[in-house]
Amino acid sequence: MTGNNNSPKSHLLTALLIASIAGLISQFLSYHFDYNFAYRDSIFRMEAARRFFDSNTPGIINQLGTVWLPIPNLVLMPLAYINFLWETGLAASIVNLPLFVISAVAIFLCIRKLTKNIIAGWFGFLVFTFNYNILYFQTTAMTEQFYLTFIICGFYFLLSWSQNNNIKHLVYSSLFISLSVGTRYDAWPVALVSTAIVYYISKKNKAKPIEHAMVFGLLPVFLMISWFIYNWICYGDPLEFSRGQFSTTHQLKYYENNGRLLTKNNLLLSGKVYFDSVFLYSGKLFVLLALAGLIIYIYQNKLKSQSLPAYMLLLALPTTLLLLYKGKLIIETPHSEPAGYFNSRYGLYLFPAIAVFSGIAVGFFLKSKKLQVISLILLIYIFTMQQLKFLDDIPVNIPALAEAKFSESKPSNNLSIFLKNNYKGGKILYDNLIFALYPWTGVDLVDRVTFHTYKIGEMVMRNPSGYVNWVLIYKDAPNDKIYEAVKNNPDFINNFELKFSENGVEAYMRK
Repeated sequence: MTGNNNSPKSHLLTALLIASIAGLISQFLSYHFDYNFAYRDSIFRMEAARRFFDSNTPGIINQLGTVWLPIPNLVLMPLAYINFLWETGLAASIVNLPLFVISAVAIFLCIRKLTKNIIAGWFGFLVFTFNYNILYFQTTAMTEQFYLTFIICGFYFLLSWSQNNNIKHLVYSSLFISLSVGTRYDAWPVALVSTAIVYYISKKNKAKPIEHAMVFGLLPVFLMISWFIYNWICYGDPLEFSRGQFSTTHQLKYYENNGRLLTKNNLLLSGKVYFDSVFLYSGKLFVLLALAGLIIYIYQNKLKSQSLPAYMLLLALPTTLLLLYKGKLIIETPHSEPAGYFNSRYGLYLFPAIAVFSGIAVGFFLKSKKLQVISLILLIYIFTMQQLKFLDDIPVNIPALAEAKFSESKPSNNLSIFLKNNYKGGKILYDNLIFALYPWTGVDLVDRVTFHTYKIGEMVMRNPSGYVNWVLIYKDAPNDKIYEAVKNNPDFINNFELKFSENGVEAYMRK
């Protein structure tokens, strides 16, 4: 039960098959129940990938963006070019499914490297693969699957290098960490700390620490610096992505003014909110098992240099806590104050560590031959109970689904249906921070004008009849810039007539 297996390839092929089937079934269910575009950001992500060529100002540099890092958009771009894949969201599925399978198999390999126990590897693999939140995110255009895959693969090759000192594994790890750096800002501290780990391990082994640290860290650090330079050249501020008008920092002012940024300067509440999101996404039983695995790992390795790569998976914890405490992030869960669902998925970024350390715990418990049968029965019980808990009262106990439906805008959905049936061409004016129009509406991005559209945005708001055929507004929104611009505008009042109205959402067509 514990040693090397005579046919490791058969285990890998089986893991590959299981992950592929689980991913495909999830893809089908997500599309069947209309969940693939439930998150507003999944719509905006598809738009970001499409905008490179379908825009008033097409081009790579013009549409690289600022707040969102570019790797996911660039990867999705060629598939988003195909109308069918863009309108259905299948562009994201085609990319995310293999990424999900790769990440699941990599978890299996990581645990097997750490424990030399095939059952431990299978347990961690199953914990990861059948996490319903990850299964859901790989069906959408969200960046969670990109990030998790790049971090896990980066960890796998860093772990391999720490064990065999093969420089090519260090290069592979650097490439994956670099991809994660270009995917989410959460990866930036991971890249920096991992570079320090590489330096420390090499120094302990007396094996060219500076050279190895440069081999690993040069590319991810170069990408970070390049992002500062790009923002400086294109937007006049190297920190535009962090403090510009579309940044998280700017948006958080709204939540703070409305008394919703309660974790700011409150470490205890920050911890409570964050760990609640971790429990929701990982499952309390798996978290407890992983905690046992972490304690066992620390005890067995005594912080030896070769054991350090595993700790990079835990960096999501201090990073997220710091962001919450400094007021740079808001997370809301059903148990927070106020209760709700917003950014709860930040708890998911610790899940690779949960899967790996739960596998380490299993490897430890199975070492005793006398207790193997009891341990196996207990582990099967823990896994089964946690999976049933996730499935109880769907979608409440699967927070990714619950948050997706919680954040879904029914008026925006019905407006998109109206446009699909009534839009016959022409340009539309709307606030794209208010409305997330579904790709299947049939409205090309080049025909969409908003308040910040290059050169013409302000002119269109002053004289809409001279530029657009449709105007969309949300009267009840506190910050709809288009509504504020046209509500007393004679040109709009005299030249447009109401065609759709629901709960403050209105669509006007030019007479």
